[in-house]
Amino acid sequence: MTDYLTVNGKRVSVKTLERTVLFPDERDRAARYRIKIGQRFYRVGYTAVIWQAMSVYRDTQGLEHATLADEAGRLDEKTLSASVLLDRSQYRLI
Repeated sequence: MTDYLTVNGKRVSVKTLERTVLFPDERDRAARYRIKIGQRFYRVGYTAVIWQAMSVYRDTQGLEHATLADEAGRLDEKTLSASVLLDRSQYRLI
């Protein structure tokens, strides 16, 4: 069940308030990352395994990383920096 509050005479969901008031930068979160969730990659020379971006985050030094999962469902997961994923000599975007 969604909770609602009245703000300036309008009924607004608490989730909307959290996004716009408490966490205003979350609206632009996707635009701040070079890797998008759902993008698919393969390693150059190893096309048998397709990796899908499951999450994207910045570490304490501000470096972007993506957690990838094996698309075939073999429960393999790994985390790579965006610079590695975007290096066309190592990985390619599908």
